[in-house]
Amino acid sequence: MSDESSSEFRSLRSVADGATLHYVGTLVVNLAGFLLTLVLTRTLGATIYGIYAYGTMVLQSVLTVSNFGTDVSATRYLSANRGDRAYQNRILGLAYATTLAVSLLVAVVLFVAAPTINAYTLEEPLFEPAMQVFALALPFQALTYVVSSTFRGLEMAVGKTVVMVVGPVAQLVAVVIAVAIGYSVLGVAAAYAIACLVAFSAVFWYVLSRTDLRPELGISRREALDFYDYSAPLTLSEAGNFLFKRVDVFMVGIFLAAADVGIYNVAVLLATILAMPLIGINQLFPPVASRLHADDEVDELESVYATVTRWSITASVVLALPVVIYRTEVLALFGPEFVAGTSVVLLFVAGQLFNAAAGPANDLLTMTGHQYVVMVNHLVFGGLNVVLNYYLILEFGLVGAALATAGVLAAMNAVRVVEVWYLEGLFAYSTELWKPLVAGAVAAALMSFVGLYVGGLPLVIVGSSIGVSAFLATLYWFGLDERDRELAGDYINMID
Repeated sequence: MSDESSSEFRSLRSVADGATLHYVGTLVVNLAGFLLTLVLTRTLGATIYGIYAYGTMVLQSVLTVSNFGTDVSATRYLSANRGDRAYQNRILGLAYATTLAVSLLVAVVLFVAAPTINAYTLEEPLFEPAMQVFALALPFQALTYVVSSTFRGLEMAVGKTVVMVVGPVAQLVAVVIAVAIGYSVLGVAAAYAIACLVAFSAVFWYVLSRTDLRPELGISRREALDFYDYSAPLTLSEAGNFLFKRVDVFMVGIFLAAADVGIYNVAVLLATILAMPLIGINQLFPPVASRLHADDEVDELESVYATVTRWSITASVVLALPVVIYRTEVLALFGPEFVAGTSVVLLFVAGQLFNAAAGPANDLLTMTGHQYVVMVNHLVFGGLNVVLNYYLILEFGLVGAALATAGVLAAMNAVRVVEVWYLEGLFAYSTELWKPLVAGAVAAALMSFVGLYVGGLPLVIVGSSIGVSAFLATLYWFGLDERDRELAGDYINMID
């Protein structure tokens, strides 16, 4: 193997390690999330669950701007300056200090604004105090992002996965205890906040024990300006990101009932399962891209970009099959009233497939110094999503919200791919992509056939197993890519 091929293999292996461990972590996180949603919907009902879901949605929305872009900045600067430990410590100190200050300010604003948010959205008496309790969790969640970015910037996949898992598991345990005691939405919100505090304490101790990085103050004025020049547009970008990702739930709460929020949120959660492969790839692709771009390894960067995009498409297609074909049966698990979200699921699956097809284009733009392009993308498409949601929700209700947001998501990802090609000359697609598409069609046919004879939960389990097996067998019959065979062989040798 040549030095160039060996370097590319190491880069792909780093991304694959991050994605593999992320998938393991995602299984744990999604299982925890599924159980948490199941417990809340079954015990509290659609309306009370809608209050909980809306409160956590608001919290997650402001969380995106509560660290002033320091999580992504830390990833980039830690990766690009591996040989300067003192600088890395100063960057971490600035990231923690900035995150703490901004998140406390946002938490206070959220606490004070809770009555106003309630008055203009759900108009539910329990939402106001619940939102104020959720606000207490904000600083701890924001600081946890910095811990995660530390492991991400150092390409430490195990540490990144541990941080990813601790929070959701702690939330599940705390909320289940609260529900078992007999608490309603306020007790559940308090349990959520306590879980966030416990999770941050645990992961902060963990990062100190697993790395020799220690956050320090005393960063120079020039270093701080460079850092904020990168993080500031990312903050505006995340604000726009909220507008095209979660503003639909916010506006459903304004124009429709709390029960609609619950139904819509469950449907969205099901569809976002398709984002798992790309999210996994994006765990360690950004630091790899930052390193290759800094070293001017353009050919290797394009090859890695194309390979991981193909992975994203392949994995998302197989995940889409049971979500689409058995959507009614899966939604019914949460209660009969949630079946009304079937059309929402279909639309969001389409949007997420476009997202998967773009691969890590957005992170590639960010890591190659085009953070202002990313900011403009999010703000423009975010604004468009607000306008479309307003008109389409009034016209079509839940389906209108899904149509607006899924359409904007698809359009923006198409634009991202063009921007990467135009600005960096990198292209991600090859003729190999016909293989997962044909394999998906074969699997879909078999899964639909099973549906003629089996129903309910057994259909989901049996049909999905048959569909995934058929997909993988068809893909193997078509022949695996050389890089995929090399990586698979390396993992097999490691196990042996």
